Amino acid sequence: MFTTYDEALEWIHTRKGMGPKPGIKRMEWLMEKLDHPEEKFSSIHIAGTNGKGSTVAYLTALFQSAGHSVGSFTSPHITRFNERIMVNGEQISDEAIIALANIIYPLYMEISETEWGPLTEFEVVTAMMFLHFSKVRPDVVLLEVGLGGLFDSTNIAKPQLTMITTIGMDHVQILGNTIEEIAFQKAGIIKSEIPLVIGNIQEPARTVILDIAREKNSAVLAYNTDFSAQNKPNVTDLHEHFDFSAQEFQLADIEISLMGHHQIENAATALQAFLLYCNAEQLAYTKESILTGFDQAFWPVRMEIISQEPLIILDGAHNEPAMAVLLDTLQTNFKNKKIKVVFAALTTKELEAIGPWLMRIPNHEIHLTTFDFPRVATLTDLKERLGVEDAAYHEDWQELIRELTVSVSNDELLLITGSLYFLSEVRHYLMEDER
Repeated sequence: MFTTYDEALEWIHTRKGMGPKPGIKRMEWLMEKLDHPEEKFSSIHIAGTNGKGSTVAYLTALFQSAGHSVGSFTSPHITRFNERIMVNGEQISDEAIIALANIIYPLYMEISETEWGPLTEFEVVTAMMFLHFSKVRPDVVLLEVGLGGLFDSTNIAKPQLTMITTIGMDHVQILGNTIEEIAFQKAGIIKSEIPLVIGNIQEPARTVILDIAREKNSAVLAYNTDFSAQNKPNVTDLHEHFDFSAQEFQLADIEISLMGHHQIENAATALQAFLLYCNAEQLAYTKESILTGFDQAFWPVRMEIISQEPLIILDGAHNEPAMAVLLDTLQTNFKNKKIKVVFAALTTKELEAIGPWLMRIPNHEIHLTTFDFPRVATLTDLKERLGVEDAAYHEDWQELIRELTVSVSNDELLLITGSLYFLSEVRHYLMEDER
């Protein structure tokens, strides 16, 4: 058994090599053994190709600002493992990680001898999360889906509300090769007679989701149908401003620090979910608490300005839909800047589709690199699959970033993008460098 945090973490991370193992039978077995912790707290279950993390950030800030306790479960972590499980923005303690790992480990040994085989890292962490929140019991827990929805480890939850933020092509090896197949997987979180809030989802994915919701008798509130956001362009800062309108609630001049029109859509979707949950659970809020919550909301490596001089932005655009919104934000907010781009990715991503988006970045200078991680795309992978002809290739990403940060001029921007796992390492490296 584990006596230190490092021992517990090392064991958890050894499960990473198992890769995704679709199906929730192992989780159902675990929850039965643990006396069903997943049934002992209230939650909002959140799926989507992109926008899940930002939505969790907005909801966390909204609930906290209104005086309610809020737990969150997200992945991957950006700076430290403990941030995957948080209460009121505070990471789970090292001591709690050790205690939870010691509860799960004997069950891991037991199930390893069955037909289902050993647990994955995500299953271990998800089980730890369910146990933790069953004891802490915040007013609401925000559960971010790990992969897909239907067969995701979190899909044994008993939520009071479900959300689907966006649908796009990602994880096609596992979720399917068409938008309809991916939408079907994401819609797997829809529960019978549990309401659903959906973001700005286009056809044909929207129809797939609405049909499943109808079958489940799940009431749906949809962006641009039941609620909407009106963008208010602002040239004085890099924040976004918008007005929100729903059937029985309007709020003007909302300000968020996360950049991009897609963040307005994420924020509006989060606000609709917040209103629905609070009204159903009789939790108080005011228009002032909502404005304050949005003003305080923050989510790392989503168009995050980590340095003003030189101007350095981190953005985890790791699939085609995310690259599309990244390009839109760059063209809107930084159209006069020359953009030096650093990109690294995993082989599991649709690199052939991402390459053309990289080349569409205006005034670009593209640097491709790699990092130490399972399934990472090597320089050869990037060269063969991205098809970016004018790129420079670098084996050592730390040396590359050191060189670029001292060479960025006032009319330039250093954009570091790609895999969230890569951005996690870069952010940690740059923050350490600042100290």
